[in-house]
Amino acid sequence: MRRALKHPIRTTVAAVFVLRAALRVLWHEPRNDLPALVARLKNAPPSRGSFDVTLADGVVERLLPLLPPWGAGRCVKRSLLQLDLWSRAGRRPHLHLGLLELGRGRAGHVWVTTDGAIPEGITETWSA
Repeated sequence: MRRALKHPIRTTVAAVFVLRAALRVLWHEPRNDLPALVARLKNAPPSRGSFDVTLADGVVERLLPLLPPWGAGRCVKRSLLQLDLWSRAGRRPHLHLGLLELGRGRAGHVWVTTDGAIPEGITETWSA
């Protein structure tokens, strides 16, 4: 948050990119199954403008309850938005679906990486 306050213009630009990503997710999510949606967001052309990806990730975290797709879990929302943002920033993101082993069972989790790393305790089941 402090970084956002130090750079209000860069934060505003990042927020605009986040809102654009949210609109793209809102438009494409009901029209595509998950593999097609991931391919569409992942293969987005790089943006003509530049933005601070770290600030954009922070904006996503702050606005997450307000952003689409509504009815999806936090990790799903975050991952779909990051997939679009990171692609447009020139990164090569990968979406992962996995199961997190808990003491009382398993829980699903979705995350995005650029290096393919799998967090400890997660059994990966699908990647794109």
